Amino acid sequence: MTPKAEIVLEGSYLYYKGEINYSQEEFKLVHFSDADTYHFYSEILSRLENGEFLKILVRFEMNHQFFPTLVRVEKSLGSKYSLETFKTDTNNFELNYSFQTNQRVQDFKKNITSRHYLVSPAVCTSAIFTLSKKMEVNSRTPIQLISSENEWNYDAPPVEKTVYAEFKTREFNELNLHGNSLSASHLCLYEKDLNPNAEDRPVELYLSKHYAVPYQINYGDRKIVIKNLKKNN
Repeated sequence: MTPKAEIVLEGSYLYYKGEINYSQEEFKLVHFSDADTYHFYSEILSRLENGEFLKILVRFEMNHQFFPTLVRVEKSLGSKYSLETFKTDTNNFELNYSFQTNQRVQDFKKNITSRHYLVSPAVCTSAIFTLSKKMEVNSRTPIQLISSENEWNYDAPPVEKTVYAEFKTREFNELNLHGNSLSASHLCLYEKDLNPNAEDRPVELYLSKHYAVPYQINYGDRKIVIKNLKKNN
């Protein structure tokens, strides 16, 4: 039986370093009503300095509570190829990880003791944790992430990292993009908990009300902005 699937969101991003557009991302969010799950599908295409194109395909699966259960990241660059798969067993608190190249497959399994959020390179998934994580009102909220630094070879197992999230404004305020007035909340991500003596430049995210998909992300001289976003009924 073919699963019932509905595309609920479609959109694209432009990546900038300074004024130079070096990458773009196309994505869609699909709801599978039979299983009551949500899947992001994203394609990222980047031109490198040598003229080659890096292509990244992401599948990001969530349960009905918008908690990530599987992330699949497929990369290709010329003759290079890698496929990473992260899968969480929420009943047994276990992470299953697989890294595949043209030559070999490496598997890794680890117990996880608390709720961790899987990370993907797709911008559309960068604030998904706000849909299921209880956020502090007057302080930074610790977010436990699981990610990998493997590129084309398996060098190390996935790592756990804690970042700290803080809503500067949870209310949806006006954000002007491409001459359009959009409603967005302002979220900041920090590497450290609140410490007035430490310099901690945040990553700034301006989130839409549509499944926490960012309209814009700022960090240093880098900026990622939504090009278009379509919500289907």
